[in-house]
Amino acid sequence: MEPLTPSRSPGQSSFVVDIEKADDPYGEPDRQVPSSSAHATPFTSPRGPFVSPGSAAAGPLIGLKNLIDRNPATVVSGRYSINLRQLFILLLILMSLTTMWFVVNPPESFGGTGGPESLVQSAVGVSDLDQVERDPHHPHAKPHTPAKVSPIVLEASHGLTGSAKYRFERIRGKGARTSLKKIQFQFPAETEKARLEREARLKAVRDGFEHAWKGYKSHAWGHDEVLPVSGGFKDTFNGWGATMIDSLDTLVIMGFNDEFDEALEWVSTKFNMTKNPTDQIQFFETIIRYLGGFLSTYDLTGEKVLLDKAEELGNYMLNAFQGKNFPNGRVAVQASSNLPGYNFVLAEIGTIQLEFSRLSQLTGKPIYDEKARKIFEVLGSSTSQLPGLLPAFVQDAESRHYSNFKATVGGMVDSYYEYLLKEWILLDGNVPKFREMFENAVDSIKKYMVMRPENGSQEYVILGQVYSATKTIDPDMEHLACFMSGSLAMGAKYFDRPDNMVLAKQIAQGCYLGYHHSGTGLGPEAAKFTTSTYPGKFIPDADKFFDPQLSRKDYILRPETLESLWILYRLTGEKKYQDQAWEIFQSLEKSCRTPIAYSGLRDVTTPGSHDDRMESFFMAETMKYLYLMFSTPDVISLDDFVLNTEAHPIIRT
Repeated sequence: MEPLTPSRSPGQSSFVVDIEKADDPYGEPDRQVPSSSAHATPFTSPRGPFVSPGSAAAGPLIGLKNLIDRNPATVVSGRYSINLRQLFILLLILMSLTTMWFVVNPPESFGGTGGPESLVQSAVGVSDLDQVERDPHHPHAKPHTPAKVSPIVLEASHGLTGSAKYRFERIRGKGARTSLKKIQFQFPAETEKARLEREARLKAVRDGFEHAWKGYKSHAWGHDEVLPVSGGFKDTFNGWGATMIDSLDTLVIMGFNDEFDEALEWVSTKFNMTKNPTDQIQFFETIIRYLGGFLSTYDLTGEKVLLDKAEELGNYMLNAFQGKNFPNGRVAVQASSNLPGYNFVLAEIGTIQLEFSRLSQLTGKPIYDEKARKIFEVLGSSTSQLPGLLPAFVQDAESRHYSNFKATVGGMVDSYYEYLLKEWILLDGNVPKFREMFENAVDSIKKYMVMRPENGSQEYVILGQVYSATKTIDPDMEHLACFMSGSLAMGAKYFDRPDNMVLAKQIAQGCYLGYHHSGTGLGPEAAKFTTSTYPGKFIPDADKFFDPQLSRKDYILRPETLESLWILYRLTGEKKYQDQAWEIFQSLEKSCRTPIAYSGLRDVTTPGSHDDRMESFFMAETMKYLYLMFSTPDVISLDDFVLNTEAHPIIRT
């Protein structure tokens, strides 16, 4: 377990947070506290002035003291003499104290829950974290540094102990450390109307996740995916329970404590990576879903079994390297069953850096970080006809020059560019080369890929696919490419590039319009447009925005548009991003919700065209980004966490 080190309150703003049951299942409903100062003026809520239990209980005690001060009585035979009037007043004071005790600590027999502590502890078991905190001689104990947490955390976590308190405070950034600048918007106080709207939306998203989780539990427990239309399950990613592991940190963030403990018990007793040791499993998917899921959830809960599983899995994943700098696309748990690889996909080898670096930080074993950094070093020594951009297939060779390829920020390359920035963030800016590689790529994206509508609108753009030799562009943008808006926005904040923020907003708007005009309110897998006769221009369809004849019209519950909308909201505070996300969620509810879970669509222009599949990333990413969009901004702050490409938050330490 890591020591709880001083954390930063989210920007030390004057933002007022309402701790609502839907957002914070540990706290008390309808309580608001200011975060700007521990000595702020008491806030008046719709239920009247806020009075702390300690202040309320002190009133009768002060009255008792004043009574005795005003009526000093002679001590006779060791007893105070007291008249009937004083006795009556004393009884009233004692009755007030008794009443206040039951208000603050309502027993279950009187319809209470025993307060926040008993509510949480009824759902949370004792973890390794508790043992470490209670026993300073525990083998995993480290020196404890008192944390400076914000008034929000102090008030909302009042009464919580052990693992429950740790989880609550950890998702709010306790223990995070970074020397990088803060980039998250400093949100002002909410109006009552805004708070009620946000909380209603938050509850709807949480209910949607709960529906999907129950469907998975009922029909596919312990398997990779639930079949949302027919029922049953599908094992697509090793048969290790991909949806369960992918959803662990979402359960923690949303406060599903019973469900998390049940899943943790399964991980502790049933999760088995060695049942088919010779199977050739997907390296990339195993890293982002399983390893990312274990590491993130360990960061949020301190449950040691998760770190143990992560380290075991990391050791198996080292088998993919086979003496080379680049890992193979397929890997076997049994070392002797691994085969050498020759073709390396850019996204597959460039999307392990966050997970491997964090595993080294937590275990103290540098081999994982060394493997991850070496990949970026080799790729960083490469050159191409489009500076900073690389093809989908790369070679394991220093100083390689790439030519005659089609550059995209979509499938097979996308998360490589995402991780250049995020690895720089995780390593606290200590590897300048990663920033340089990211900014070189961004400069070429802006120069060669940006396509604008022929009608002259400055509201939106798309990112096309460019041929490196001729620099000609196809107006074809995959849904996966929508992640780039969020990465551009974060880079714009860190590197003081306001022009990149403008572009990030334009890309996000282009992605959103693909949803807004589709017919079902959901975006296509790949939006294609008619090429204009003007260079760098495209012609949007008059009805569907994208060309319905040319585009790939399936929707597989992807998260990238929601991801960028959430990042832009957290960085700018612009409410329109919340409204756009809510519109998308309503479309999901209308077009994708089934009696079992949620399904993808075969055709976003045709309502009712269900596809019998729900990938694990729907609960790991899509529902998580929706929840974070409507949570208070101290939950998984961009100043405290960096999220892997599967939306698993990794705390920055």
